[in-house]
Amino acid sequence: MELIFVRHGESEANVKNLFYGSSDYPLTDLGKAQAEKAGKILRAMDFTPDRIYVSSLVRTHETLTAMGYSLEDAERDSRLDERHLGTMEGFRYEELLERHPGVFEEWRSNFLEYRPGGGESLLDVHSRVRDFLDEMKTLYHNGEKLLVVCHGGTMKTVLARVFGAEIDTFAKIEIYNCSLMRIRENAHGFFLDALINIEDYPEDLASLEGTS
Repeated sequence: MELIFVRHGESEANVKNLFYGSSDYPLTDLGKAQAEKAGKILRAMDFTPDRIYVSSLVRTHETLTAMGYSLEDAERDSRLDERHLGTMEGFRYEELLERHPGVFEEWRSNFLEYRPGGGESLLDVHSRVRDFLDEMKTLYHNGEKLLVVCHGGTMKTVLARVFGAEIDTFAKIEIYNCSLMRIRENAHGFFLDALINIEDYPEDLASLEGTS
């Protein structure tokens, strides 16, 4: 089995520097262009998915469509959603300091288990993403190719699972908009095959053909 995870393109919340996870914000024009380029990269790699999965959030739906795939062909799965940040959703850093003094100290003191009001902890996210990966291993056994359009936090959780690392190991790495992450499976389990930042690739993608 081969899975390619793609983070959504730039959203309006990214531009506004908001804390957000489960809130729905559409893509910007740049985000749509990023997604279009990600789709071109996949086709240059001769990657044709047998199944497509997206999160329940609109920014992944718009990303998939801009990549050149049909949302009607995709299965929506909320286990792929970004972390729900509860009462922190929709605010800038400075606004949170004013509205919720001490919130970041509380978060840092209990990094794995802290749940913003009405939201999720990192442990909660890890649990549902793990369930998704385990289900994929159960469903697919014949070299299927899966396309998964999701979120940066989801992809970091996948990395921790693949490497058998602590849940917060990859918390501080940057997964840029429309980054592609290729995970393969062998007799020993999942392994990371590639992590691609689309900005590292030229506009002429012909040289990528046959690299899958």
